[in-house]
Amino acid sequence: MNAMGYVGAIISIIAGCLGLIWPKQVSRTIGLQTLGQLGQSEVRATYGGLFIGAGVAVVLIASSDAALVLGAAWAGAFIARAISFVIDKSRTKENVAGLLIEGVMAALLILA
Repeated sequence: MNAMGYVGAIISIIAGCLGLIWPKQVSRTIGLQTLGQLGQSEVRATYGGLFIGAGVAVVLIASSDAALVLGAAWAGAFIARAISFVIDKSRTKENVAGLLIEGVMAALLILA
């Protein structure tokens, strides 16, 4: 695995730490509402623990195959957002930023 894989994995870990530590702020930033404790738990688990776990796994396994799996997940998010961009006509600057972030993350990890 090359440096791009480590960069992508570390960015995933950092994003996960933000989701774990500050679920309310992260949910507001991405346009979600956390309803009660369950909502906060979901943000901590999905945008926190899942991102941290996947990123740490890539760093520990340190293989192109591990980076490819995480890259495929980011690519899946990119594709789903692009579909939403067209079907839902969700053409906001936040969605464009999401597309760019997900596309760059996918490329970093897939090319690792």
